[in-house]
Amino acid sequence: MLQEIYKMFTRSYAKIVLLVIFILMLVFSLAFAFEGQEYYDSLLSTFGKGVSFEGKLINGNLFAFQLFHALWLFVGLMVIFVTGGMISEEKSGGTLRMVLSRKVSKTGFFTARFMAAKLYVLIVVLFMAALSLGGGLIIFGSGELLAFDNGKFFVLTSNQALLSFALAYLFYFLMLLTVVSLSLLFSVLYKNSTKAILSTVSVIVILYFVSSLDFSLFDSVKPFLFTSYFTSWSQFFTTPIDWMKLTFDAIVLVVHILIFYTASVMIFSKQEILD
Repeated sequence: MLQEIYKMFTRSYAKIVLLVIFILMLVFSLAFAFEGQEYYDSLLSTFGKGVSFEGKLINGNLFAFQLFHALWLFVGLMVIFVTGGMISEEKSGGTLRMVLSRKVSKTGFFTARFMAAKLYVLIVVLFMAALSLGGGLIIFGSGELLAFDNGKFFVLTSNQALLSFALAYLFYFLMLLTVVSLSLLFSVLYKNSTKAILSTVSVIVILYFVSSLDFSLFDSVKPFLFTSYFTSWSQFFTTPIDWMKLTFDAIVLVVHILIFYTASVMIFSKQEILD
């Protein structure tokens, strides 16, 4: 298990993803620092005259909220490049047969890879939280959060905002884990890591496109698509929080994770590793 974790974090893509997140945060920080007041004025104009807020509206909470909205999809796609080749690269490199010859079960081998990927995703989410929320609060200070969801605005106190961020990052971790589970499934199916990565991205793009279409034709299908719950994390910034809906959304993602994991184990255990 420790060896798999070491392999995970020594992959070049694993480091690149963290570096890209850091660079994107720096770029966003500069834009937020120089044009934050204009953004503040545009937000206030939405409410009209006579509306006031305690403290400053341009603060670390708003910075983290906006950065979350800007990065969530990009980070999800970048993680695929790290996990999509975890199994397929071993196949194409000819090292998988040697590893499995050490009396290591295929189920145990895949589970170790799955847990390593899970740990990496957790670190990515914590890294995002530390940079966006932690860095934002240090640079821009704390205050009320003016959040928005589905065209509605919600004002959260600083304490409410911190709780909402914690829950949103937790749900986002679950979302990323679903994506990673799918990428590992394709990594098992293909010997070529490029095919595994492109297949994962293609499936996610197509399903997310269908989930985003506002046509009744797809209404009966959307509840079964895991991409329909990709943005559910934003609902933790609403008041009151619809706990029943978010619990259902989380259960759907967990079910998909279990399906992808089980399918991967079953397929991998029956494959003949000849190279």
